[in-house]
Amino acid sequence: MGLGIRTTLDRWGRLWRSAYASRFLVVSIGPDCDLRPGCEIECGRPSRGQNYRGISLGKGITLCRGVVLTTDSYLPESGITIGDGTSINRNTLVQGSGEVNIGKNVLIGPSVIIWSSGHKIDSPPDGPIKGQGLTFGTITIEDDAWIGAGSIILQGVTIGAGAVVGAGSVVKKDVPPGEIVAGNPAVSIGRRGER
Repeated sequence: MGLGIRTTLDRWGRLWRSAYASRFLVVSIGPDCDLRPGCEIECGRPSRGQNYRGISLGKGITLCRGVVLTTDSYLPESGITIGDGTSINRNTLVQGSGEVNIGKNVLIGPSVIIWSSGHKIDSPPDGPIKGQGLTFGTITIEDDAWIGAGSIILQGVTIGAGAVVGAGSVVKKDVPPGEIVAGNPAVSIGRRGER
C-alpha cells in the first residue's frame, strides 16, 4: 500500500510540491486552472509496479473553496479525471475510489457529493456492517452536463452530455443525454429545449 498524501491549498491558492509523489506523478494539473484557497486534493502514492490513475485535471478548471477530490492508491481502478473548462462549486466532494470521469465544460453546483463506492449489505445481519466489504462503480459525467446544488451522484451512474440534474437530487440510475431529472430518487421531468 502506498503512503497517503493530502494537499490543501493555502490562502493564496498555492499547491505545495507534496502533491507530487516522488517519481510517480499522481496529480496532474493542466494550465490555466483556478484552484481556490481551501480546496483539497487527497491521493496516495502507488506501490511499486502498481497501476494507479491518480487525479488528472484538464485545462481551465475551477475548483472553489471547500472542494475535496479524493482517491485510494491501493485500488488500481481508483482515480478522478476532470475535463477542460469544468467548474466545481464550493464544498463539493468527489470520491474516486471506484473511478470518476467528468467531461468538459461541466457545471457542478455547491455541496454536491459524487461517491463511487459503497458498503456491501448482503451478508448475514448478525455480522457488523463495517466488516462486510465495499462495492465500487465508475461514475461518468459527460460534457456540458449541469449538476445542481446539494445533489448526490452514486456509483455506477452515467450522466449524459448536456443533461441537467436538479438541486437536491439523488441520482441512482443513468441519465440520458439532454434529459432533465430531479428528486429522490431522480426521475425525468423533461428534456432541454422542450420547456
